Amino acid sequence: MKYLIIAIAAGLLFIPFLGAVPLVAPQEAHLAAAAWDMIMNGHYAMPPADLNPDYTPPLFLWLQAGSMAVFGNSAFAARFPNAIIGILTLLTGYAISQKAGDERLGAWWALVYAACWLPHLLFKSGMTAPLFNYFFFLFIYCAYRINYSTAPMRPVILSGVCLGLAMLTQGPAVLILGLLVLLFCWIASKGSLPVKAGQLAMLVLCACLPTAIWLSYAGFAYGWAPVMAFLRHQLGLQAIAGHWYNSAYFYYRVLWAGSFPACIFLFNYLRGRKPAMSVYSAAQPLELKDLKTWMWVLLWVSLLAWPSSLCCLPLSFLAAWQVYRLAEGRQHLLGWNVGLLLLTGILIGIALMLLPLAGVYRTALLPYAQDPFLRARLQANVSWSLWETGYGLLYIILVVMSGVLLLQRKYRGGLLCLFISTLVTIQLTLWHFIPKLLAVSF
Repeated sequence: MKYLIIAIAAGLLFIPFLGAVPLVAPQEAHLAAAAWDMIMNGHYAMPPADLNPDYTPPLFLWLQAGSMAVFGNSAFAARFPNAIIGILTLLTGYAISQKAGDERLGAWWALVYAACWLPHLLFKSGMTAPLFNYFFFLFIYCAYRINYSTAPMRPVILSGVCLGLAMLTQGPAVLILGLLVLLFCWIASKGSLPVKAGQLAMLVLCACLPTAIWLSYAGFAYGWAPVMAFLRHQLGLQAIAGHWYNSAYFYYRVLWAGSFPACIFLFNYLRGRKPAMSVYSAAQPLELKDLKTWMWVLLWVSLLAWPSSLCCLPLSFLAAWQVYRLAEGRQHLLGWNVGLLLLTGILIGIALMLLPLAGVYRTALLPYAQDPFLRARLQANVSWSLWETGYGLLYIILVVMSGVLLLQRKYRGGLLCLFISTLVTIQLTLWHFIPKLLAVSF
């Protein structure tokens, strides 16, 4: 029953208004065009390079093509697969947390992750990131489960298959990222990684098999020239370095706000001294401690080696563990944590207020805009009104209310107010501000 409730709630969050904004972002437009070409011209194995300039592997395109076969060539159809992935991600997160802790931990993780700005926006987009994040996270979780399974070969194969599907979504370089995470997990566990040499070989074989089958079929069907072009693009050092630079340049600027409010609760791990022993300080189960170690490794590797929205999954789990302990009265929130939460939330609210203000007073701002691009944006024919600042103002009020409740140690009410108000604000932003911002930008 709880899975059904989460699925319905996630569907209401991610599916409505998917087609309200046209596919104007370049990556969204290219992916949708390549998926539609699959239906019209049958290029299912290797879309033409002019429609797929980033040489995106085909798994996400297949999902988009299937959606378009049902809903037609539309923005809704192009984004519908990610909405389903969002529902599956929340259900999977709930199941994993429930197994590691209890149902309350699972519910908190689902809420914490859904209330993060960046993942929520991606679930309503036509990008490949949510599908890649989902399969790569499952790869890590299945690898972690090897040590606790009575039939270890099963999670080995599942882990390899999930890594293979992540490669079929993002590219063969994902294999390097997966091995890097396993390496640092081995270092973090002081050489006691549960994956043995034979199991690792089986995992890598299962991971490479989907991509090998696809490329072999594409080579025989379309010739080997497009296959070699794909491999040069995906595995070239310049392409890998370019991906890291472009991702780092973007995500390091937006990650703090994009993972708010979950990121605030990571700082609750930084405590000046260990709390006094009490009836609540019983030892954590070994499985949960190991899972947290794997999540920390995934967080740091994804931050440093693969800057992307992938880090929001381990980040939200680690934050949800702190939120769960706060809600259960097992831990207290430090005052500077609440101060940082208030500062970040208020700044986000101010940004939401400044958007319509810049539009209302754009004629007064034009003389100060020297950049031609900025001047063109201010001159765009988009109507704004002062009442739209109320969205940001309301969010500031709710964040302050949450902070007051947290300072009074009314943790459950404060946390629910914070995360639910953020969820509502994200929905209002997507519904009201994003179409206007896109109209200004393109």
